Amino acid sequence: MDRSIARAGAWAGVVALIGIFGSHLALMAIAGQRVSGTTDPAQITAYYGHPAIALLSVGEFLVLIPFAVFMVALRESVSTTPWTRFLATIGLVAATVEFSVILTEIAAQAALVATAQSGGDVVGLFRFWDALYNSGAYALEATWVAAFGLAMRHLSAFSGWLPRFSFVTAALLAINVSAIWVGIPRRRDAAVGALPGDLVRRGQFRTLSNGDRASAGRQPGSSIVGPR
Repeated sequence: MDRSIARAGAWAGVVALIGIFGSHLALMAIAGQRVSGTTDPAQITAYYGHPAIALLSVGEFLVLIPFAVFMVALRESVSTTPWTRFLATIGLVAATVEFSVILTEIAAQAALVATAQSGGDVVGLFRFWDALYNSGAYALEATWVAAFGLAMRHLSAFSGWLPRFSFVTAALLAINVSAIWVGIPRRRDAAVGALPGDLVRRGQFRTLSNGDRASAGRQPGSSIVGPR
C-alpha cells in the first residue's frame, strides 16, 4: 500500500476522533448526560429543549467525512491477501451502513429539538432515535470492529494487543445492542462498549500513522486462513 494513503487515513482518523470527542463533550456541557431507554416525556423534553443541540448536528455531519477516509485507508492497509481483503470489505460495508444510520440519527436529534421546543409529542420520535443510535448502530460497529480485528491478526504492522482487544470490544458492543431493551444504565452502557471502542480506534489511527509499516504484510512464518 502507498505510504501516503496510510498517512492520510491516520490524519483523517485523528480529525474524526477529535470531532467525535468534541461533540460528546459539547453535548455534555450543554445538556448533561444523554437520556436513553426512557419513555418519560418530561425527561426527554428537558434534555432536547436546548436549541444548541440541533446546531451541533452540523459538526456531527462533517465528522463523518474524515471518518469515511479513515475506514477506506484502514481497508487498504489490511488487504494483503484475498482473505484479509474479504474481511476488510465486510468491515467497510458495515461501517458504510453505520454512516447512514448516524446521518439518520443526527437528523432525528435535530427533529427532537424542534419537537421539544414546539411542545409536540417527543416520545415516539425519541424511541426511534434511541433504538437506532443506542441499539442498531452498536450492531454495525461490533461487525466492523470484529472484521478488521480478524484481518489484523497476522499483520506485523498492527500491535499484538489490537486484534485481541478488537474481539473483546466487538463482544461488548454487541452486548450494548440490548442495553435500552433490558435497562442497562447509560453510564454503564458507555463503559461497556463506547470507551473500549474508542481505544480500538486510537490503536488503529496510531498504526496507520506509520504508513511505511502498515503495508508490511504478514509476520514471518505466519499464515492467514479462513474460519476454522
